[in-house]
Amino acid sequence: MRAPIYLLFAVCILLINACRDKKSTTTEPIAGKGGSATLNIVSKHHGKNIDSIAVYIKYNTQDAATAYDDSVKAVIINSKPTASFANLKKGKYYIYGLGWDPTIISKVKGGIPYTITEEKQLDITLPVTETH
Repeated sequence: MRAPIYLLFAVCILLINACRDKKSTTTEPIAGKGGSATLNIVSKHHGKNIDSIAVYIKYNTQDAATAYDDSVKAVIINSKPTASFANLKKGKYYIYGLGWDPTIISKVKGGIPYTITEEKQLDITLPVTETH
């Protein structure tokens, strides 16, 4: 009578461990360089494009950071001031911009979380607001 109980107990332990192993192999994509995605970012304040802006990117987070992994200044592409980050992989990113709006003579800043789910050319808008 004891042998079947021990056998049943052993099978249960094996099944529990098998389920645990499946969960541990599921991982999120690791963001950063090495992929084929390009983020083209146009910063806007009150609906107008901001051309005097530096855009920063942080890999593997959706929260603002104190240090960023890369940065670029916006340049005119197709008549729009665009900050581009190329060769990115799928994953989570935080985009932050700091610039100048000459129409209100004020610094502007803003940030958004962004997730790349497909490695392709992606156009996004970064809303910015006055700094205080």
